[in-house]
Amino acid sequence: MATLQGIRFRSLRDATLEDCGNLNVLIGKNNSGKSNLLSAIRLFFDFFQTSGAVATISPEISRQTDWHAKDSTESIELRVTLELSNDELQSLVESISAEMPQVRNALSGDKLGNLVTVVLSFLRTEMQVGYISRISFGGDDGVEETVIFAVSPESALDIANNFSKAKNYAQEKNALERVLIRFPAEEWRMISERANSTAFLRSVLGSGAGDSTELRRIGRMIQEATSYSEFADQCRDRINGLEQQRELAMAAEISHPVTTFSGDSATVPDYVTDFVRRVAHTSVHHLSEQRKPIGEVEASRILKLKTSRGQGSVLQEIQHVVSSLLGVEIDAFSSDTPSARAGALSAELDVDEFLVQVNGSGIREALRLILDYEFERPEILLVEEPEVHLHPALETALMQYLKNVSLHSQVFLTTHSTNFLDVGSLENVYLIRKEAETVVQRLDVAGAEEAIPEELGLRLSSLFMFDRLVFVEGPSDEQLLRTFADTLNVNFGQASLGFVTTGGARNFTHYATAATLSFLRKRNVRTVFVLDRDERNLKDLEDLQNRVGGVSEVQLLQRRELENYLLNPSALSRFIQNKSNGLSSPTPEEVEAAISEVCDELLPIAIERRILKRVCRPVIPDRRPVIDRGDRGFDEALEEQLKLALEKISALSSEVEKIREECTEEVQADWGLRKSEMVPGDDLLDGVFQRFGLRFSKRQDALRIAQEMEKSEIPAEMAELVRRLIS
Repeated sequence: MATLQGIRFRSLRDATLEDCGNLNVLIGKNNSGKSNLLSAIRLFFDFFQTSGAVATISPEISRQTDWHAKDSTESIELRVTLELSNDELQSLVESISAEMPQVRNALSGDKLGNLVTVVLSFLRTEMQVGYISRISFGGDDGVEETVIFAVSPESALDIANNFSKAKNYAQEKNALERVLIRFPAEEWRMISERANSTAFLRSVLGSGAGDSTELRRIGRMIQEATSYSEFADQCRDRINGLEQQRELAMAAEISHPVTTFSGDSATVPDYVTDFVRRVAHTSVHHLSEQRKPIGEVEASRILKLKTSRGQGSVLQEIQHVVSSLLGVEIDAFSSDTPSARAGALSAELDVDEFLVQVNGSGIREALRLILDYEFERPEILLVEEPEVHLHPALETALMQYLKNVSLHSQVFLTTHSTNFLDVGSLENVYLIRKEAETVVQRLDVAGAEEAIPEELGLRLSSLFMFDRLVFVEGPSDEQLLRTFADTLNVNFGQASLGFVTTGGARNFTHYATAATLSFLRKRNVRTVFVLDRDERNLKDLEDLQNRVGGVSEVQLLQRRELENYLLNPSALSRFIQNKSNGLSSPTPEEVEAAISEVCDELLPIAIERRILKRVCRPVIPDRRPVIDRGDRGFDEALEEQLKLALEKISALSSEVEKIREECTEEVQADWGLRKSEMVPGDDLLDGVFQRFGLRFSKRQDALRIAQEMEKSEIPAEMAELVRRLIS
């Protein structure tokens, strides 16, 4: 399948999956329409497999909720472009030419291409009708479409009525054939005495017995016959007559002609019927979100392989696939409990010598997918959220399995898992968004891999699964921001906001490359760098903002680092009491006093950090003048640059005392009002904790303190920053 276009189907007002490949990954928020796209594919092929005709009454797409606009009278359309092999194309051309020799020349040559587009339409009329409204050569490769069959709504109603009659004849014929098989001559008397009971007849005939009208007709035939042989003769005569009526109904001319390759026709051409039959043979397997539990059905199939001659190698291959992917061994054994399914082996499925039912949901879900594919081997596999219940390692293994499957079958899957997207080597990734209706955007994975250097460490999921990206210095920063957001009722998930950890402010320029930010801007992804203030001033902020060239945004914290936003005396008082198991219970006032005392102790540290920022700037010899040295020698040019670097270091050394005085004045000028914002936050918290017999662990305690804080205890500037991230 090369392309799917859904028009007026559920959330799809007009949405297209184009340039479909072997492995197609659909990502997007919940309720964006991913499942509707997969359902459209399944329902397209279901139409051919269940109807086997150009038009049918009461198709599967007929409910009010199937229409994009509930009050719309326009038809639903599913347009699919199929890519035929050369043999399939030649077979279709020969089929048309055999019926219409005069068009053979028009079909010769390679101008047709290998694409055939089929449009299914579903009418919203008093009688629900689904039909093939158009078949044409050509599609989405720039080749002009050549229509070989078209049906109007009026023609579709005519064809559907004929098909409905033929279907009724076939159902009655099948019921009578079943009667001859199920009614033995020796039980004729008993059967004839109870033939007026449709319930009795249905119990004898089982599934396929027909509706109540057909059962009553059969009952009358039994009661009117004087013997079994007379009844059997009547059945055979009726069967032959029904088959003739079915054939006449299928071949009956319609009052509204259809369009064929050579003009209008009152009947459906054989080449169309043959094409419908060929499409119906396409095997499609759909694993929806609501999956049946794995158990007796799969156990019976494995047991049948195990006990059937020549099937041992098939079973071994399935067991090998499961073992290599999931690390478990599967087998099936006869069960003492009778099977509830007629004709099925009663069997139990074992996983590592335990019943499958007592294994974890992750193993069961993975087995569901693997066994379904290995048993069915469909040409098209549709999978919704294969990562459900899976451990991240299993997610990666299953994605690799699906990549291997895509070498033999066309795979479409929906996912929320970043691991599925980050396995790599994906060619077809579609972002599904829900605005007024579902919108599909094919993502430029190749462009991303080219624009984003591999050593940068940015995952594809970060580029494609979020509308906003926040670059933070460390994982604890992300945790604190998410915790503050939860407390403030700010929904990062709803805003499709993701985080990228840079590993420190020194890596700012590494991540803020022009190629990275340019690519994200083209994707309409808003990017924000949240950086600790440390010893930076407004000039530093301006320089950082200039580096991202207006493409991104830099948010410099007003306090020295994120830990400085945890300094709420009431929250710390509660946390210290919990952390010490009640052994230390300081009041908020005592905590506040401790904060002030520790800040004063850290005054020298605050001054030292300011000095280090100015003195310990990188001094690097400039290589460009050495390369562009002209007629001068290499050693001479290099020596000059080394000398200049040494002079800069010497100048700094001579200015240390002056810098110390200036930094001391700067810190002391703001110390009275901002001292708790200027010292290192983790050092300050550790000093406070030591006052009460504890130690502060940034990795363990920072997040727990943030979780302890109430909405009113979060500093105003932090609340503003969190809200700004989604604005």
